[in-house]
Amino acid sequence: MSWNIKISNSRNRYGYIKGEIDHFSWYALVHKDVVDYGINPYTLEEGQGRISRLCIYKDIPMSAYTKRLIYANYKRKWEVFNNSYEVMIRELVEYLDRIYSIKLVK
Repeated sequence: MSWNIKISNSRNRYGYIKGEIDHFSWYALVHKDVVDYGINPYTLEEGQGRISRLCIYKDIPMSAYTKRLIYANYKRKWEVFNNSYEVMIRELVEYLDRIYSIKLVK
């Protein structure tokens, strides 16, 4: 299954980016180089990846507040990993790793 991944055009600071994947929202901290505590794009385990922070969520407006449902949350390790959404998580991690590893050649 192919997911519709969008990156927000708003200014992002310190490597943080945000966007949408289908009807979910996400934000991530992506490094220029591979870090030891990043998400490995092949195994989704901790180690050797560019992404050290990832959160995939959906905000549900309530009458007096907004409820945030978290489907994946990685802060140098997985705090939340919903196995039902593993394919979506994997595709987003691979996409971010791929587009932020491109080096310009002169």
